[in-house]
Parts: sequence; C-alpha cells; structure tokens
Amino acid sequence: MITLHGKTVRQTLEEVLVPESIALVAIDIQNDFFEAEGVFAQAGRDMSLAQAHLPNMRRFIAEWQSMDLLTVFVRQITLPDGRGDSPAWLRLKVRDGKSPSYTLEGSWGARFCDGIEPREKDPIIEKLRPDAFLGTSLDMILKANGIDSVVLIGANTEGCVESSVRSCAHHDYYTVVAEDAVASSNVQFHAASLVFMKNRFLVAPSTRILDTLKANLEQ
Repeated sequence: MITLHGKTVRQTLEEVLVPESIALVAIDIQNDFFEAEGVFAQAGRDMSLAQAHLPNMRRFIAEWQSMDLLTVFVRQITLPDGRGDSPAWLRLKVRDGKSPSYTLEGSWGARFCDGIEPREKDPIIEKLRPDAFLGTSLDMILKANGIDSVVLIGANTEGCVESSVRSCAHHDYYTVVAEDAVASSNVQFHAASLVFMKNRFLVAPSTRILDTLKANLEQ
C-alpha cells in the first residue's frame, strides 16, 4: 500500500482482494454467446475459446458463492422489435453479418448457460448495451453493499467485459479480471483485449484470485 494526498491506496492483488468489500460481477454467460445452437455460433463464429473457458467460469462462480461473497449476474437483453436499439446501435450489432436479435428477451439464447446458477439472493442485472453500468442499477447495488473492489468474468472479452471493466474503474472501484474466466468468439481480439487490460488493471488467473481471497478470509 501507498499513501497519496493522505489517502491509502491498495496496489497489489493481495491488498485489493478484501473479502468484506469485494463482489463478483459475471458478465453475459448466456447461451447465444457460448452454445453451438446460439446466435454467435450460427453466424459462423469460433466458439472454441468460449467452450474451453466456460467450465472455469462455472467453477469460479461456485467457489465464490461458497465463500458467501456478493455475486452479481449481468445479462445482455435485446427487446422485441428492436425497441431498445437505435439505428447506430443496430449498425454495430449487424456489422459482421449476425442477427441483431441475439439474447432476445425471454428466449433460450438469453438464458444463462447450464451450470450458471444465481442463488435467490444474487442480484441479476439486465442491460441493453455492453457496459454493465450504463443505464442499470449495478453501481447502486455495489455501493449499497459497501463494495469497493470488483472481480469480473464472462463474455465477450473485447466487448462487454472490457467495456464493463473500463466503466468499473471509472466508477472508482478497484478492478480485477480473471483472465482464464473470460472468453470471446475471436481469439485474436480476446488476446489483444487482455494485453490492454493487463496494462491498466489487475489481471490474474482465477485460481490465484480465489486462493488469495481464501487466504485473506482466514486472517
């Protein structure tokens, strides 16, 4: 830790992972972004990385919940008939040829993947854009629970994850990414996004994050 302008600044992973003030935010672990029958796969996307990292996400969430720490689930939603989509947003959604109606509200594609199981007490946030904080109650929920540090996992690395990571830091949270519990349908974009995030934020393997938290819980 260091002190700047009379303020204590936590710097290392060990200092940031304080059980009393940390939350997990799981981003968009939904069928359309992971499964072979989902919109992304049907559009010809390479789902190998998503499928490889999905078990890591399941394990991470289960272990986090077992420590009884705040767990927030976020899911992307598309409203019927494009009611939440501006022309500019529709242009972005269809730029690579996929349907604009992925994660359609109420559809199978919008559901969480098998094994991603929010408990009754776990908040579920629905969003219309990549940034999990934009137009949602996420910041309010985190602050209401005394959270100052957030670990993020989910998909897609260079899209909704990175957008939410940036916004998380901009909302003044210590921000951590579990590098083997994020995924994308584009391996190159995934790798490039991790390079960027490692330059600015705390990025570590999921096992190191969990082991550090458990050690801090025992102190």
